[in-house]
Amino acid sequence: MKSKNKKQQTSIDNLMYAKQTVLRSSLNLILNHPVTKGDNCEGAWIDFFRSFLPNKYAIDKGFVFDSKGNISEQIDIIIYDSLYTPLIFGTTSGEKYVTAESVYAVFDSKSKITKATLEYTDKKVASVQQLQRTSRGVIVAGEKKEPRGLTPILGGILAADAISSSKVRKYCNTLKHINLGCAANKYSFYCADQQPSSRSFKCTKNADEALLAFFFIILDELYKIGTIGGVDIRQYANATLKTLKFNKKEE
Repeated sequence: MKSKNKKQQTSIDNLMYAKQTVLRSSLNLILNHPVTKGDNCEGAWIDFFRSFLPNKYAIDKGFVFDSKGNISEQIDIIIYDSLYTPLIFGTTSGEKYVTAESVYAVFDSKSKITKATLEYTDKKVASVQQLQRTSRGVIVAGEKKEPRGLTPILGGILAADAISSSKVRKYCNTLKHINLGCAANKYSFYCADQQPSSRSFKCTKNADEALLAFFFIILDELYKIGTIGGVDIRQYANATLKTLKFNKKEE
């Protein structure tokens, strides 16, 4: 029995590493192509996320907005709820306008992780995390549930290459909005605490596991978030409509 279980485990390991090989080859093909090389590689990462995330998550590029009319900077990759959240608008160029309440994570795509790109990404992530989010109870099997607290919005940076992980750790200790990142050919990292001064920085030691590690990191972090809370559509309606107003005290 032990021998059989060991064989099964080995087979599963091989399947996981095979998946990483396919994903890395696909990413490198696009990231290293002379036409797409540089900062315009978000399509490769969007395909990467779509290849394994459950259908409850949508992945697109675009902007995030709130009920007050505030809009984030342009975001390369947005992971957001696809089941319960309305107000998803699209443009002819493929960009989406996503409500702040629906967002699980946002990422910036760069050719290399450096001090400059980390600082740039931190500001872009901040433009999303600082938006106002509403919260409303939900109806489950006919029973009303109280609103849950606001869930965190993860922020990260994605690239093919990177400076040393020790330097990234140093720079992340001065930044407030980046939680995780992946350099597909170098390493993946995760900052386990929101407070920069006390962050627990975790990083892969083996470049061969960089992409696979990030695969598990993002799945684990999304699991911790669970499902986003209910969006209070009345606040969006009251900010938009001129002749009809919703009473937010009524259910």
